[in-house]
Amino acid sequence: MGPIEPDDLNVQSSQRFRRMVDSVGVKRFASDMELSTRQINRMLSGAQPNPVERIIRSLQCCEAEIGDETLSYICQEAGGYFVKEEGELDTAAATAVRESAEAIAAISDGEITEVDENEVREAISALIGLLRTVQDRRGGEPPRGLIVRTRPIAPAPTHSG
Repeated sequence: MGPIEPDDLNVQSSQRFRRMVDSVGVKRFASDMELSTRQINRMLSGAQPNPVERIIRSLQCCEAEIGDETLSYICQEAGGYFVKEEGELDTAAATAVRESAEAIAAISDGEITEVDENEVREAISALIGLLRTVQDRRGGEPPRGLIVRTRPIAPAPTHSG
Protein backbone atom coordinates (compact mmCIF):
# COMPACT_ATOMS: atom_id res chain seq x y z
CA MET A 1 0.00 0.00 0.00
CA GLY A 2 1.53 3.27 -1.10
CA PRO A 3 1.01 6.76 0.22
CA ILE A 4 -2.50 8.14 -0.06
CA GLU A 5 -2.81 10.84 -2.72
CA PRO A 6 -3.11 14.34 -1.18
CA ASP A 7 -6.76 14.91 -2.21
CA ASP A 8 -7.79 11.42 -1.09
CA LEU A 9 -5.87 11.88 2.15
CA ASN A 10 -7.74 15.07 2.95
CA VAL A 11 -11.14 13.56 2.15
CA GLN A 12 -10.55 10.25 3.93
CA SER A 13 -8.95 11.76 7.01
CA SER A 14 -11.70 14.38 7.25
CA GLN A 15 -14.38 11.68 7.11
CA ARG A 16 -12.65 9.60 9.78
CA PHE A 17 -12.04 12.60 12.01
CA ARG A 18 -15.70 13.63 11.71
CA ARG A 19 -16.80 10.11 12.74
CA MET A 20 -14.49 10.29 15.77
CA VAL A 21 -15.92 13.64 16.85
CA ASP A 22 -19.52 12.64 16.11
CA SER A 23 -19.13 9.51 18.21
CA VAL A 24 -18.95 11.59 21.41
CA GLY A 25 -19.96 15.09 20.34
CA VAL A 26 -17.89 18.23 19.74
CA LYS A 27 -17.95 19.48 23.33
CA ARG A 28 -16.75 16.23 24.89
CA PHE A 29 -14.20 15.60 22.15
CA ALA A 30 -12.79 19.11 22.52
CA SER A 31 -12.67 18.80 26.30
CA ASP A 32 -10.94 15.41 26.19
CA MET A 33 -8.41 16.77 23.67
CA GLU A 34 -7.90 19.87 25.82
CA LEU A 35 -8.88 22.07 22.87
CA SER A 36 -11.69 24.56 22.34
CA THR A 37 -14.82 23.63 20.43
CA ARG A 38 -13.81 26.40 18.00
CA GLN A 39 -10.55 24.58 17.25
CA ILE A 40 -12.37 21.29 16.67
CA ASN A 41 -14.92 23.01 14.42
CA ARG A 42 -12.08 24.60 12.40
CA MET A 43 -10.64 21.11 11.88
CA LEU A 44 -14.05 19.75 10.94
CA SER A 45 -14.57 22.55 8.39
CA GLY A 46 -11.16 21.97 6.84
CA ALA A 47 -9.82 25.39 7.86
CA GLN A 48 -6.91 23.56 9.45
CA PRO A 49 -5.63 19.97 9.17
CA ASN A 50 -7.17 17.47 11.55
CA PRO A 51 -5.15 15.08 13.75
CA VAL A 52 -5.82 12.08 11.50
CA GLU A 53 -4.36 13.86 8.48
CA ARG A 54 -1.42 15.14 10.52
CA ILE A 55 -0.59 11.65 11.79
CA ILE A 56 -0.64 10.21 8.28
CA ARG A 57 1.47 13.05 6.88
CA SER A 58 3.92 12.64 9.78
CA LEU A 59 4.26 8.93 9.02
CA GLN A 60 4.84 9.66 5.33
CA CYS A 61 7.60 12.17 6.17
CA CYS A 62 9.76 9.94 8.36
CA GLU A 63 11.85 6.81 7.84
CA ALA A 64 9.63 3.75 7.35
CA GLU A 65 11.03 1.91 10.38
CA ILE A 66 10.33 4.87 12.69
CA GLY A 67 6.83 5.21 11.23
CA ASP A 68 6.19 1.52 11.85
CA GLU A 69 7.36 1.87 15.46
CA THR A 70 5.00 4.81 15.91
CA LEU A 71 2.07 2.91 14.40
CA SER A 72 2.85 -0.02 16.65
CA TYR A 73 2.77 2.29 19.69
CA ILE A 74 -0.55 3.84 18.61
CA CYS A 75 -2.10 0.41 18.06
CA GLN A 76 -0.81 -0.79 21.42
CA GLU A 77 -2.35 2.23 23.16
CA ALA A 78 -5.65 1.40 21.45
CA GLY A 79 -5.53 -2.19 22.72
CA GLY A 80 -4.30 -3.85 19.53
CA TYR A 81 -1.18 -4.33 17.49
CA PHE A 82 0.24 -3.21 14.16
CA VAL A 83 0.62 -5.82 11.43
CA LYS A 84 2.77 -4.80 8.49
CA GLU A 85 1.90 -6.69 5.36
CA GLU A 86 5.06 -7.54 3.48
CA GLY A 87 3.34 -8.48 0.23
CA GLU A 88 5.84 -11.11 -0.89
CA LEU A 89 5.75 -14.56 0.71
CA ASP A 90 9.55 -14.86 0.90
CA THR A 91 9.89 -11.49 2.61
CA ALA A 92 7.00 -12.21 5.00
CA ALA A 93 8.45 -15.61 5.91
CA ALA A 94 11.95 -14.22 6.48
CA THR A 95 10.57 -11.41 8.63
CA ALA A 96 8.46 -13.83 10.68
CA VAL A 97 11.44 -16.14 11.29
CA ARG A 98 13.75 -13.24 12.22
CA GLU A 99 11.23 -11.61 14.57
CA SER A 100 10.37 -14.94 16.19
CA ALA A 101 14.06 -15.72 16.77
CA GLU A 102 14.56 -12.29 18.33
CA ALA A 103 11.55 -12.83 20.61
CA ILE A 104 12.77 -16.26 21.71
CA ALA A 105 16.23 -14.86 22.45
CA ALA A 106 14.70 -11.95 24.38
CA ILE A 107 12.64 -14.15 26.71
CA SER A 108 15.14 -17.01 27.04
CA ASP A 109 16.58 -15.59 30.28
CA GLY A 110 13.24 -16.09 32.05
CA GLU A 111 12.72 -12.39 32.73
CA ILE A 112 10.31 -10.43 30.60
CA THR A 113 11.07 -6.74 30.33
CA GLU A 114 9.23 -4.05 28.38
CA VAL A 115 11.78 -4.51 25.57
CA ASP A 116 11.05 -8.26 25.59
CA GLU A 117 7.31 -7.55 25.37
CA ASN A 118 7.95 -5.44 22.28
CA GLU A 119 10.00 -8.25 20.72
CA VAL A 120 7.15 -10.72 21.32
CA ARG A 121 4.61 -8.25 19.90
CA GLU A 122 6.74 -7.78 16.78
CA ALA A 123 7.02 -11.55 16.34
CA ILE A 124 3.26 -12.03 16.63
CA SER A 125 2.71 -9.21 14.16
CA ALA A 126 5.17 -10.74 11.69
CA LEU A 127 3.55 -14.17 12.01
CA ILE A 128 0.08 -12.70 11.39
CA GLY A 129 1.50 -10.81 8.41
CA LEU A 130 2.84 -14.12 7.08
CA LEU A 131 -0.55 -15.79 7.53
CA ARG A 132 -2.27 -12.95 5.68
CA THR A 133 0.24 -13.17 2.86
CA VAL A 134 -0.41 -16.91 2.55
CA GLN A 135 -4.16 -16.32 2.58
CA ASP A 136 -3.85 -13.62 -0.08
CA ARG A 137 -1.90 -16.02 -2.31
CA ARG A 138 -4.73 -18.53 -1.96
CA GLY A 139 -7.24 -15.91 -3.04
CA GLY A 140 -8.54 -15.36 0.47
CA GLU A 141 -9.07 -19.08 1.02
CA PRO A 142 -8.18 -19.92 4.63
CA PRO A 143 -5.37 -22.41 5.23
CA ARG A 144 -6.27 -26.02 5.94
CA GLY A 145 -6.15 -26.94 9.61
CA LEU A 146 -5.94 -24.32 12.32
CA ILE A 147 -7.42 -21.00 11.27
CA VAL A 148 -6.17 -17.83 12.91
CA ARG A 149 -8.54 -14.91 12.81
CA THR A 150 -7.67 -11.41 13.82
CA ARG A 151 -10.23 -9.19 15.43
CA PRO A 152 -10.70 -5.46 15.09
CA ILE A 153 -8.97 -3.29 17.63
CA ALA A 154 -11.07 -2.80 20.75
CA PRO A 155 -11.83 0.72 21.92
CA ALA A 156 -9.11 2.27 24.02
CA PRO A 157 -9.61 1.81 27.76
CA THR A 158 -10.77 4.88 29.60
CA HIS A 159 -8.34 6.34 32.05
CA SER A 160 -9.61 7.58 35.35
CA GLY A 161 -7.53 9.84 37.40
